[in-house]
Amino acid sequence: MKVHELVSMSGAVPPPLDSPLTSEKLAEVRDLYDQVYAPGLEKFFETEWYTRTQGVAALVSNTALHEMLAGFLQSMAKTDNDVAGMQYSANLEFRVVWDLAILVYASEYKVNVGEHLPPPDDGSEVRNRVAVFEALLSGEHLEQNPLHPPPANADIRLHRIREFKFWYCLAEFLRLKDHPNLDIPRQREYMLSQMRELLDGRENRDVLYSLAIIRALSANYPPDFESTLPPHLDESDPKNKLAVARKFIQDESQVTGGTTNVVRRFAELAVRAFIAPGSNVTRR
Repeated sequence: MKVHELVSMSGAVPPPLDSPLTSEKLAEVRDLYDQVYAPGLEKFFETEWYTRTQGVAALVSNTALHEMLAGFLQSMAKTDNDVAGMQYSANLEFRVVWDLAILVYASEYKVNVGEHLPPPDDGSEVRNRVAVFEALLSGEHLEQNPLHPPPANADIRLHRIREFKFWYCLAEFLRLKDHPNLDIPRQREYMLSQMRELLDGRENRDVLYSLAIIRALSANYPPDFESTLPPHLDESDPKNKLAVARKFIQDESQVTGGTTNVVRRFAELAVRAFIAPGSNVTRR
């Protein structure tokens, strides 16, 4: 399933607005974006685009998104601790987070090359990172790697070099399609090991790495494989590694899990895609 289909699984659609958009409502929308979603998206995609001029301009020019965010605020104001209302707002937030994430698709598509890394607010680079994440969630593969590689002979101790290498390895992982004459599982394991060395305690990378493990291994085991696990898990066993990754993603999707709304909703989309119902798992 495509990400927009995963988002729509709950059936929640933005409510009609009770009144036209006023300057006060637009200010509330902008405040919600500035304080909650833009910072969360920037942490996840390791960028500064969403709060810089280009990101804000993309939001300001998108009337439909303004109306959706205003409807989301309206729905939250009406929940009044009502369980159904709170669930509706939670489901609507999937659409809010994803539609804000893909604001960057308004940026020019290009593959950055050269010895110098693009700046932190480069629209094309973050556009490509969002596209890589979309492919990861959708169960798709990449024909080419659209991300800027870490410069040759760069100091791997530098945090931006490690950042670019992690994302580049993730995209390389998504280029690996099963082939009868190639040892693709070994190549996937190599890319996963490269990513593991670059986690650096960052929540977004933990989520992306865990999701890559789930994508690599889920097809090999039945949906209920966790019922046969031993009490103590040795992560050198692929089945146990898969169980640990699944639990981490499930924990991140909970209210008490991920540190931002963005991480929680992305993790829950990952649950829908690869755990329950597991729409993007094709078992071997």
